[in-house]
Amino acid sequence: MSDEAAQRTRTGVLGWALTGAGAAMVPWMYVLATRLPSTTEVSNWSTAWVGLDAMLAAGLVSTGVLLRRKDSRHTLTAAATASLLVMDAWFDVTTSAGGAERATAVALAAGVELPLAALCAALAVRGLRRPHRNGTHRSGAHRPVTRGVSWSGPGSSRTASNVLKRQSIR
Repeated sequence: MSDEAAQRTRTGVLGWALTGAGAAMVPWMYVLATRLPSTTEVSNWSTAWVGLDAMLAAGLVSTGVLLRRKDSRHTLTAAATASLLVMDAWFDVTTSAGGAERATAVALAAGVELPLAALCAALAVRGLRRPHRNGTHRSGAHRPVTRGVSWSGPGSSRTASNVLKRQSIR
């Protein structure tokens, strides 16, 4: 079996394993929903929240620094930070007491955390969709080129298939 075929097999197996793990979460969520108490007392509450905010700060700072440097790896930190921001908004709202505390949590989620999450997600998606003109990503890593993908805009002759043809001639 060639290295490429072995890689495809490993990728396929990993894909199925991750899909199965996600599907296995559904009955587990039912168990949690039916068996966990609606309230509980928690130790290390402040440590958990400070840790989450520290991860958010690190994600926002690293995304900003990488973006300013035009480093394509900002897509990775942006995606992770978007996920953390959504998680933070969820837990802020669902763990807050009613009244003014809940109103503050909802306002922060709607006005700060979710818009920042949307911005980070957009940065991640935009960065992944924009290959460099020579078929490499800004980080210098080779990105697979796909037939018919245009790097120079509509009507351009610089498509992935033309780039491949030129490269095979060299």
